[in-house]
Formats: sequence, structure tokens, C-alpha cells
Amino acid sequence: MATLHISLLGGFEARLRSGEVLALKGRKTQALVAYLALAPGEQRTRDELVALLWGDRGEQQARSSLRQSLSELRKALRDAGDSLLVAERDAVSLDADAIDVDVTEFERLIDDGTPAALERAAELYRGDLLDGIGVHNPAFEDWLRDARRRLSERACEALSKLLDHQAAEDSERAIATARRLLALDPLQEAVHRTLMRLHAGRGERTLALKQYQVCRDVLDAELGIAPEAETEVLAEEIRTGAVGTDRAVEAAPEPLMPSAEPLPDKPSVVVLPFTNMSGDPEQEYFSDGITEDIITELSRFHGLSVIARNSAFHYKGKSPKIQDMARELGVGYVVEGSVRKAGNRVRITAQLVDAATGNHIWAERYDRDLEDIFAVQDEVTRIVVSTVAGRIDSVGYQRATRMSPDSLKAYDLFLRAKSIFLRFTRADNAEARDLLKRVIALDPANAQAHAVLCETYFMDWVGNWVEDGDYALNEAIRWGKKAVAVDDADSRSHWTLGEAYLLTREFDKARFHLEKAIDLNPNDVEGLTIYGFFLTCVREFPEAIAVFERARQVDPQDLNYVPWLEGFAYFTARQYDEAIACFEKIEDPHYEVYSLLSASYAYVGRLDDAKPMLEEFLRRAEHEMVDFPGRSLAAWKRNWHSLACYEDEADGEHWLHGLRKAGLEG
Repeated sequence: MATLHISLLGGFEARLRSGEVLALKGRKTQALVAYLALAPGEQRTRDELVALLWGDRGEQQARSSLRQSLSELRKALRDAGDSLLVAERDAVSLDADAIDVDVTEFERLIDDGTPAALERAAELYRGDLLDGIGVHNPAFEDWLRDARRRLSERACEALSKLLDHQAAEDSERAIATARRLLALDPLQEAVHRTLMRLHAGRGERTLALKQYQVCRDVLDAELGIAPEAETEVLAEEIRTGAVGTDRAVEAAPEPLMPSAEPLPDKPSVVVLPFTNMSGDPEQEYFSDGITEDIITELSRFHGLSVIARNSAFHYKGKSPKIQDMARELGVGYVVEGSVRKAGNRVRITAQLVDAATGNHIWAERYDRDLEDIFAVQDEVTRIVVSTVAGRIDSVGYQRATRMSPDSLKAYDLFLRAKSIFLRFTRADNAEARDLLKRVIALDPANAQAHAVLCETYFMDWVGNWVEDGDYALNEAIRWGKKAVAVDDADSRSHWTLGEAYLLTREFDKARFHLEKAIDLNPNDVEGLTIYGFFLTCVREFPEAIAVFERARQVDPQDLNYVPWLEGFAYFTARQYDEAIACFEKIEDPHYEVYSLLSASYAYVGRLDDAKPMLEEFLRRAEHEMVDFPGRSLAAWKRNWHSLACYEDEADGEHWLHGLRKAGLEG
């Protein structure tokens, strides 16, 4: 039995047989283990390893660095047995019988070629080899680039074979496989066509035509060519209805007498087909497209249970009583709406209904010019999806808060914990953490509970709410990793872990998890704002501002979180008037905001405004912080790193200088 399990696809992790993570802090030590693990049992000369990882240093220093990495590895492996690492005078290797490596298993499964083996291989390919591990040495970068390319090609091989098996049997899984294949290589025109056919076969004509547009755009942008004739013919057949039909939906059997389906533990929602009010049957594809997009994007929120498209479209053209329909499907919430298109204008209405009472929770109307029909569809989808997810959360928080403690189930307990956490005070943070640990004991598979628990620990650090800040950050990383392990496809788990890595100044790891979170759910406003915060900290200001613009488009009602971090970006970029405009919008400022606002006023010469903001900052900080630095600028200098995670320390000095101008002395 292997003593050490090494995962290299999508990052680096090594675990002992006991399940304990092997603690290797040095990136070059991790890279060394990876290089040896990909050829277990083969001896690698010390000269080869030095040239690969430390070729930019003098020979003596490079050999010393290799010895240090081997020493770190040997120390970490001590509990597993010294035989794992075979370090001779001139060569180094890992014992092939004592380790297993995900890359080795990945390639073995592809060679096996059965559908089950291919599915397992696809699961193992969680991302590029050593994703997030940066070693700035040309020899290593060349080796890593070639190895990544080879493994990416093998992943495409596995997914292509798997797609062939799935296409005739399971359209939903085939669609997921095709999208993953295109994420690896978006220029595979045949896969675009397969995805178009799959959508059309499910009656999803709008999604099929959008896939054609994606194919056309990527071929033009990357290669400067038009789609092949076969692709154009297929697109035209889908437009005219020669390929794909809604008959499968229309032929769905009538449900039996309404049954009382039990509600799932987490909030459940159905999106009814939006009604085409245009009087033009040709516009049906647009109203159906809005509905399909909302279903798809809501499904990205893992805190919601969303009824599948085919079940929702059974009610197309009907006027069911909300309570009866919800009982049949077992849902707590219903989204419904209509589309009215006239000339070059479109009016889209949407509303969220509490299925139990029939009461409207939210309703909105969107009037748009139809210069680009797909752009309008995407914009309205983003806003509706973000608003619906937020309102369902809000209703859930209120309901869980009102319930008696004895009646709380695991998810209700999670909602109560999250609502308490969002008050952002020291006492509430501690209370939320206790509740979240109870949730995880009841439901270990709740990834979001793990993620919010991670947040409580790094909030302890950010708010200076505990004396042992290092312990808080270590716990944040530990729980963030557990969240991702429980559900690697949950955006919140990834952006939470990414934020924890940002606080520890592990910028490459932070970027990896934050960007993966955005890929998984581009409509998660919290994820967008944290990503914008990261971009600010690494001085990518235009990109950060663009992310905050997107966040405000997705959730224009946010008057706290988005303007706070957008103002932080403008302040760090030395655009003080814009920063002030953001900070002044905030309805419930954290003490950090008063600090930034005071410094911003000082930089533009508004000292009469800066001084009272400084006093409010100090008053609130004294109330919240365990170790309040007082009115000494020198003492605050030791604490500024917990307020911002700047890669360039000059940005922290800039913040402190603003406080000095506002009146903080010493």
C-alpha cells in the first residue's frame, strides 16, 4: 500500500496514508517532489535537479539550495519512513512502491479506454499540471510547459472518447463533457457542432444558436477564419427547425394528482417558461432563451436546488396555480416573467414568488434597445439571477432567525449562522463559528458551511479580533481547503480559499482560486468583489475597476460591499475623488471605511472633513479590536498589513501617510 499520495493536476498536494497533508512550504521543494514523482524510482542526478530549479544561481549556492529542499522534504517525510526519499551522493529518487501519483493513474485510465475509466480520468484532471505553482527558472518553465501541453492533449483525448460514448445515451452529461472539452481547446469546431446538436435535440434552440455564435467568434478571433460549411449548414437547419424539436417537452405525460413532494433541505426554485407577449411566434426562441439562461445560471449557485429545464418547460403555455405546481415539483420559490418585443425595443418582466403563500417577494421590469439581442439576453439574465439568488438568501435568513432552536435542521442552522456572520462584529463572528461547526457535524457534505467557517477565521485576523492572528490564518486556510475538497465546483468555496491565500500573501494561489470561482459562477457578486480586491492588491487597477463595474451591473442594489472595495481600488490607484464618491454611498460602514475616507479627504485637502472621519475610525476600531493601537501612527504601522494585503508595501505606506495628513501622529 502506498505511503504517500501525490496530486499534481490542478495544483500540488501530498498526503500521508493517515490523511495528513504533507507540509512543504517551499515552492521549489514542491516542484522537486513533482519532478521526481512523475518518474518514480528513476534516479535524477543532482546536476540535473540544480539546473532545473536553481540554474539562475551560482553552483555552490544552487547545490546548497538543493540540500535545503531535500532536508525540508526528509523532515516532512519522517513520519512516513525515510525509505520514501532515496538520496544518494550523486542522485535522488522517490520509492516507486511507496507513492501513488494522480498523473500516473490519469494516464492509466485513459489507456484503459472504458467509459467508466474515462469518466474517472476526467475527474482526476482538475486543471493544469502544478497549476498555481510558479518557479521562475527557464529550464523548469520549459519542462513544465511541455508537460502541461502533453497532459492537456491526453485530457482532450479522454474527453473526446467520453463524449462519443455519452452523446447517444445521456445528453446532459454529454453537454457537460463537451463544454469541458472546449474549455481545454476552444478551436475544436467538431465539438462545437456536437454541442449545437445536443442542445437542438433537447429543444434548446437558443442555446444551440448561441453555441454557433461562440464557435464563429472564437474562430475569427484566434485564427481569422469562418466556420466550416458543415457548421453553417447545421446552424441554418437549427434556425429553421429542421434540427431539434420541442416535441419531447410537449409529449411529456400529464402529472398524476398533485403529490406533496418534500422540499429539499436547501432553497428550491423553478423557473417557469417566460411568456412571449409579442404576438409573433417567431420570437418564441427569445423568451425561451431567457428562461433557459436563467435556469443555467441559477444552477451555478450551489446553495440553491434548481428544477431542470425539461420539468420546468412541461408548464409552458399553461397557467398552473402556483401552490399546486410547487407541490408537484417540491419547490419553495417560483420565478416567472414575460417578454414583449416591439420593433427594436423589448420589455422583460420578472418576479419571484413564495410558493407556499403565493406572495410576490420581488418584481422588476427591464426596457432595452435590441441592438444586440444576445447581449440584452445576457445582461437581463445576469441581473435577474443575482437578484433572485440574493432575495432567496435574504428570505431564508429571516425565516431561520424566526424559527425556534429545536426546529432548526442543518441548512436552517447554516442560514442562521451566515446571517449572524454578515453582521461583521467580533461577538457575532464567534457565535456564527460555533453554529457552523454544529452544521458541519450534522452535514459534513455542506461545502458552503466549510467556506463560511473559513471566513470567520480570516475575519478574526482582518478585524484584529484575536491575539493569535497566525492561528486564525492557518485555520482559515485549513477550512478553505476542506470546502474545496467537499465541492470543487462550488464558487464560494474557491473564492473563500482564494481570499485566505491573499491574506497570507500567496498571490499565485489566490489568483488561481479566485479566477476559478469566477469561471464557475460569473454572477456571484461576492466572488467578483473579492477578485477585484485581489487585483487592487497586486496593482492591476484598470482590471479591478472593470470587475467592480461588472459587480455593480450584476447587483445594482448593493450599497455596502461593492462600493467599499471599489473605493479601496480607487484610493490605492490615487484617484481620491472617485474613492470618496464610493465611500459616501455606503449605508453601514466598517471602521476600515472611515480610515480610507479620512485619508482620501486629507489627500484632496478637505481636512475639515478628514478629522471627524479619523475620530470615528479610531472610536469604532477601539470598540472592535482586541489590541487597539491607539492614536500612534507607529503602532498602526504594525497593523496595516491586516487591513490590506498589498503586494507592494509602498501602497500601505500611502494609506498611513493619508492618516498622518488627517491628524494621526507619532
